[in-house]
Amino acid sequence: MVTRARPAARESEPQPTPPKAKVNLLVVDDDATKRFALRTILAPLDENIVEASSGADALRQLLRNEFAVVLLDVRMPIMDGFETAQLIRQRPRSELTPLIFVTALDQAETDMGRGYNLGAVDFVFAPVVPAILRAKVGVFVELYRAQQELRRYRTQLETLVEERTIALTAINRELEAFSYSVSHDLRAPLVSFDGLSQKLLDKYGKKLDATATDYLERMREASKRMTSVFDGLQMLFRLTSGEMRREEIDISAMAKGIADEIRAANPKRQVEVEIAPGINAVGDQRLVGILLGNLINNAWKFTDGNEAARIAIGREMVDGEARIFVKDNGVGFDMIDSHRLFGAFQRLHSSSQFPGAGIGLATARRIVNRHGGRIWAEGAVGEGATFYFVL
Repeated sequence: MVTRARPAARESEPQPTPPKAKVNLLVVDDDATKRFALRTILAPLDENIVEASSGADALRQLLRNEFAVVLLDVRMPIMDGFETAQLIRQRPRSELTPLIFVTALDQAETDMGRGYNLGAVDFVFAPVVPAILRAKVGVFVELYRAQQELRRYRTQLETLVEERTIALTAINRELEAFSYSVSHDLRAPLVSFDGLSQKLLDKYGKKLDATATDYLERMREASKRMTSVFDGLQMLFRLTSGEMRREEIDISAMAKGIADEIRAANPKRQVEVEIAPGINAVGDQRLVGILLGNLINNAWKFTDGNEAARIAIGREMVDGEARIFVKDNGVGFDMIDSHRLFGAFQRLHSSSQFPGAGIGLATARRIVNRHGGRIWAEGAVGEGATFYFVL
């Protein structure tokens, strides 16, 4: 007899749904007959039904287990249903557990207001209609399951966040190690190279022809640009770590101090700097100082060659949002290229015309991002640029 192998189940066939875990229901009544009746009514729900013969017994059960709903008899000896409900609500574990009062008393004899004040979700009066009671209890059973599912998702999310945080911390440590390597292993030889080139020029400059001297000068300029790039990288890495201390900042005073420093370093240039009074913001004093310094330096640099150079620092309110801006009447830029402005080492103008490592605006964006804000720019070629930021 040949036995044919049973064909494997197709992948498209639906898999059986795993059975739902049963939840606990607590029935509290001093009358065993009533407890039996309630158990019989709730049996079709196919859940775990736990019985308690008194208020004290109910409290003991609540210490051992978690319940989706509690059905309480109002009239019980020693401790009635209302007193039991009050004690149930005082326990953190059961302060939100739904309570349904089941009573043989009529509505006129039952202090329903007191029951609702104690956190009851419903009253069921005799004679009990089985279908209605099951429907009411079933609602709270499904609600309990939904809450448990949300709790499970929250736990998974917390675990995922913790794992991502650990991974991010490891990445930041690697970046810090790379920053250290850049600072010491790569930058140091460049500084040495620049120093040796300078010594060659000082000692043998008169013996070298113009071409050789030019080569040495160009080598020095190249090493200085690379050193500037490494310094910029270090700055970016430092901005990703360290604690932020938010405080009220006088932006107007800070901008004036920065402008005075730039003017002192460039005494040959005449630039009109207009700073609106009373500009304030909340942020990290050190980081905002770097941000504002980069934007004002940027405006100063790109107004070079304009005999009537002007820079304005101000604030405007748009839809309830305070926007701080740095505006200049320099060379501007084409808005088509605006997406490149804040990228590291992205340049819209040649380094021979406007020197720099292309790191200032990338640093500005990093600082604004750390504050949970945003930064953007508007401009036109030959008509200047305006940089806005919101902390």
